[in-house]
Amino acid sequence: MTHLEKWELLCVEMESRYPVLASVWTHAPKKFGPGWAAECVQCLETLYGDITPRLSAQFTALLDGYAEFANDSMRNQVFYEKTGHYRANSHEQVSRDCYNNADFMNLRYLPGMVISHFVWPQHYYMQKSFRELLLPRVGHSKLFFEVGVGCGLYSKITLDTFPDIYGVGFDISKFSLEFTGELISAFGHRDRYQLENRDIRFEYQTQCDFLICQEVLEHIEKPGEFCEWLHNLVKPSGYAYITAALNAAHSDHIYLFHSPNELENILREAGFQLLHGQEEFAPSLKGRNLTPSLSGFLCQRIK
Repeated sequence: MTHLEKWELLCVEMESRYPVLASVWTHAPKKFGPGWAAECVQCLETLYGDITPRLSAQFTALLDGYAEFANDSMRNQVFYEKTGHYRANSHEQVSRDCYNNADFMNLRYLPGMVISHFVWPQHYYMQKSFRELLLPRVGHSKLFFEVGVGCGLYSKITLDTFPDIYGVGFDISKFSLEFTGELISAFGHRDRYQLENRDIRFEYQTQCDFLICQEVLEHIEKPGEFCEWLHNLVKPSGYAYITAALNAAHSDHIYLFHSPNELENILREAGFQLLHGQEEFAPSLKGRNLTPSLSGFLCQRIK
């Protein structure tokens, strides 16, 4: 079976189980172009096993997890559009209800996040640009950090790209760390990657050549202060790739960014020089403040 035929098997099951959510799956091959199906299917099969006409329990659980992840996002987005603010308001709350909740993380959040990086345009285009446009600019890096690893895909892409680089992934959720460790191991990079259950607010002695902090700032009550800590983790003349979700409601989103200018100002105030910016939108006919998007910047620490 071709990669596209395998993807179509997943789409058929998705349309049967969750027809309202299936359109982004069925439209993805045409939307994202040649090479996308191979990239996506190879990743999924490495993590979950072969895609066959009779889908395994691992894949049906993956589809169920994505559906919970997507529906959670839509419910929270409706709340945001009605009230003008996110439902969650404290890091303590989301840590308890989300990051330290095994069912939430393992059955919904982490599998949903993996799939969203391939079928949500704002996620796919950002990671594609990261891989093809931004990583070549930091190719001399020997040590990278990812702060808030999530499902680990950005660390995986970095390790794929640079065979001699070494990485350290930080997260406060043991479930994210376990998932990321399994993902990195599945792709053969575990000997070049270390995981730490650490809050970076507390001093860390080593500095890196390149730092990744992807979709973390919206989870923080004070993202400006957090970016100052990120700045301290980067060597002088080192680089950082920092992104944030804008107008995008999820159960664990606290800080509401309305536009890339807000993120840009926070990064500049933290001491970064901005080298490249990008914003990608979710499909929507609504205005900016009601359309979820991702904004990100490749930055450099000057001093």
